[in-house]
Amino acid sequence: MKRLLSVLFVVVVLPMMTVTSVILAQSLRSLLRAPFNIVESKWEINENTGGKEFSYYNNDYCDYYLFRLNDKSYKLRPGKNLVFTIKKGESGNLFKIPSSYKFFRGSFPKDFNIAFPYALPVKDGSRTAWKTDKRESLKTLNFYMHSGDTVYATRSGIVCQGGTENQVLIYHSDHTFAGYMMLQKRFVEPGFEVRTGEPLGLASKNGVSISFFFLDENKFEHGDAVGYAYSHFVPVFRTNEGDVRLKESKMYQAVIDDALIMQEMSKREQKRYLKSKKREK
Repeated sequence: MKRLLSVLFVVVVLPMMTVTSVILAQSLRSLLRAPFNIVESKWEINENTGGKEFSYYNNDYCDYYLFRLNDKSYKLRPGKNLVFTIKKGESGNLFKIPSSYKFFRGSFPKDFNIAFPYALPVKDGSRTAWKTDKRESLKTLNFYMHSGDTVYATRSGIVCQGGTENQVLIYHSDHTFAGYMMLQKRFVEPGFEVRTGEPLGLASKNGVSISFFFLDENKFEHGDAVGYAYSHFVPVFRTNEGDVRLKESKMYQAVIDDALIMQEMSKREQKRYLKSKKREK
């Protein structure tokens, strides 16, 4: 039986904003906020050895970075993360004194490639343009779409917990995020694995706003964040003009081809995908 033997005080870290930006950035702020009890700490008895184990449980579908005061940082993958063990009969416990910890959604990217091509959030062959969403305090792209148009995934990934029914947060394989906001309706739920070009929801009368970002190691000192912990970027998108960095307010035609969809698949997944396409024909 699992037994909780100690309780730690948790500090949830949110972006630092002025009063004005809080009013203007409710959408992005709510998307970045970690759900309650998304990270839990537990002491448990190992039924096989009789020893004690201290673990952090990540109840989300994406990674988390955790910094513990007077200790060190931990990368928490989804599920149980064992960090300390006391064998039966041993003494000494580094975790017996209550402490506090901060956690941040995501993990530091190792192979971040700014030239990695993304899909536009519209149907293959459709045209769209973007402008800076001034309602958000951080770099966010507002794409032109009609109300009720289908919004498509710009990159493959897994849907994270959090946000509202009008938002979708997707975690990519290189530890970057795409946050889709201002949706009229969403089709996917936390835990869904989505593929580039798959439907995510419906656009609102204001189109769809997307923010691309990652947990930035350069904004940490001695394991803890100094101010806002994320960096936002504008990806390269695949269009009829090639893989380009879009100019603001210019119309582009979306190209969502097999190469774009399969670029992060294994060879086995690629074969399965191509076979399914043949069957559909």
